[in-house]
Amino acid sequence: MNKNPIGIFDSGIGGLSVVRQIKKVLPNESIIYLADKANFSYGEKTPEQIRKLSEKNVKWLLAQKAKLIVVACNTATVNAISFLRQRFPSIVFVGMEPAIKPAAEESKKGIIILSSPRAAKSQQLDSLIKKYAQGAKIFNIGSLELVQAVEEQWNSSKIGITLKKLIPQKILNQADILVLGCTHFPLIKSQIQKFVGKDIKVIDSGEAVAKRVKVVLEEKKLLNAITKPKYSFFTTGEREVIRKITFFKALLI
Repeated sequence: MNKNPIGIFDSGIGGLSVVRQIKKVLPNESIIYLADKANFSYGEKTPEQIRKLSEKNVKWLLAQKAKLIVVACNTATVNAISFLRQRFPSIVFVGMEPAIKPAAEESKKGIIILSSPRAAKSQQLDSLIKKYAQGAKIFNIGSLELVQAVEEQWNSSKIGITLKKLIPQKILNQADILVLGCTHFPLIKSQIQKFVGKDIKVIDSGEAVAKRVKVVLEEKKLLNAITKPKYSFFTTGEREVIRKITFFKALLI
């Protein structure tokens, strides 16, 4: 048994969608979350900058006694997780991976992949598509504007206009699955689902990441049996960024 918290970081509030899933799968685990708001967004940074920022985040989480670290940012996972595993060999890292495999297994028409621009152009995503969705009709869309919309909590009307620009009707007509390839996007999943319609299934990898964290903790014998976990949220920017998120209080119930 290990009472230490699971450490989670993202460039902003997007990783809270991962916190929500981990809390569901591992209700006894304490969680410490770091939103690197001062350096948002990682999608505008070079790979070297992302590695340095990620290293700094990890050092801080380790100083808080984190027993496992979740890189709750697709862009940071793509650009830094291999580096982090080499830099901190004694700690286990779990990263984000777009749900391409389940999407390919279910799709009969086409797959829309919605992520940040850097993640959309990544070798990781290209490899996943080649491995699991070879021959499938893929619409790979990267948008920093939508990431900013979630981070800045734009109103639903403004987000709707952004979605309409990103995913025109001609693409919607050719797809039956939409993959959320950025941890920010599950925070507006219901709005995205409403926009694309009931004939397109919207999926994300948050639940799969949570299940992976559980498996790792079981294998390493690091599970916490205490039934009163503690949830701590920190940011390098303004704390109101986290406090204002719609479902924030629900995370603590």
